[in-house]
Amino acid sequence: MSRKRQQAELIFALGQFFGPLLKVADNPGGFDEDEKTRIFARFFHDQEEYQRRIRQYSLGEPGHNYAIQHVKMFNKVNLIKERATRGAVSEADLLQLVKDAASQVTETLLSIPVPVDSTIYEAQTPFSTYCFVKELCTTVKTKIVWLDRYFDQTVFHRFFVDTPPSVPITLVTLPPSAAKGKADAQRIAEFLDVSRIFAVERGCAGYQLLANDSFHDRWLQCDEKLFTLGGSIKDLAKPFTISKLDYTTENRQQFDDAVLNGLELFGPTQPQHP
Repeated sequence: MSRKRQQAELIFALGQFFGPLLKVADNPGGFDEDEKTRIFARFFHDQEEYQRRIRQYSLGEPGHNYAIQHVKMFNKVNLIKERATRGAVSEADLLQLVKDAASQVTETLLSIPVPVDSTIYEAQTPFSTYCFVKELCTTVKTKIVWLDRYFDQTVFHRFFVDTPPSVPITLVTLPPSAAKGKADAQRIAEFLDVSRIFAVERGCAGYQLLANDSFHDRWLQCDEKLFTLGGSIKDLAKPFTISKLDYTTENRQQFDDAVLNGLELFGPTQPQHP
């Protein structure tokens, strides 16, 4: 299993590990004392296994030991148990500690560098292509910028379900007026329907949708990793290649120009999604 996939799976497991306690933290009045007691008990039961997986991942790259990151993550999780068992902390403070730990463990896990070594990634199956791109979107740390003239509504649930909430996502696509025929108009309408729901979830600081008819390539930026895709992401069932691009000024300019010259349909300056 690739390091990128291992990292993505750990992020998913982290959500399962912290998820029940985070629900309590968001709505403490919605749970009775027995429910809270059982949720904490399950958390402490699963703690050892999750910490084992963190340690395994920290030692998993040959010739490397990410001891600093491992200890940071271990200490953040362990502090919750220490404070809870001492009984010297209020429930509100303990739940705030849980929220802080979940955020900081995620940030530390994503700080472990994961190189994408292959210059050209040619998927053997549509599913392996999907997994590769989803791993990129799941383990991103600072931003996603994706240029594709023909997005459809599947892009949201296929690739952004596990993208960290703190990561802003920018999509650049053709204007709705560029629809060619009934089927294309339906694709755009369905894309916009889900985009509106996604906009409510992410907010205008976390999601930006731009219309631009002056770009042609399908390009994806995840942090400082740049890729060109051999087709629209909606056409995964067809032969598909993903090529890594050098992080040069010229390549970054392609993204910057597409964003700068795009008409914002939703985002910081357009908080009402059409």
